[in-house]
Amino acid sequence: MEKIIGKDFPWEQQREMLIERCSLKLPLLYKNLVAAYGEEKAMEVYDRVYEANFKSRLGKLKGMDLGDIMRLEVQMFPAMGWKIWIEEKEEDDGPAWYEHLEYCPHWEATKKHKLPEPCNIVCDMDCKYGEKYKIGKWERLKHMPSGDSECCFKIKKAE
Repeated sequence: MEKIIGKDFPWEQQREMLIERCSLKLPLLYKNLVAAYGEEKAMEVYDRVYEANFKSRLGKLKGMDLGDIMRLEVQMFPAMGWKIWIEEKEEDDGPAWYEHLEYCPHWEATKKHKLPEPCNIVCDMDCKYGEKYKIGKWERLKHMPSGDSECCFKIKKAE
């Protein structure tokens, strides 16, 4: 019997491959739902699945204020390929966080694989459920797929 051994990839290449695969998970799920159910039903199903996942992640955020959540994102997101930084500004109606995303692995992966931009099924969903579950209120200020150098969100405390 012949022993066949898989190729050994350098760690950096393995990391990039894993980030790309993770970044494609939601876009490919949505694409497959569209293929199975059509656009309208696919979005309805995807929305319910996304909300269920969002609610399961909420437990970790329970009792945290928005600033702590933002600092947690800056610590965690780079591990998944994001280039992110935040700033807090005091405004007339209270503190606002500005989240700057200079590199989005979801967008890069969907461009590479000629899939639609992922904004409506990733970022927009986080904004929608972040507001619904009183995490924060997001306002998109910049958008890389529209030609900006970064995506930028202004995030205020939920009311």
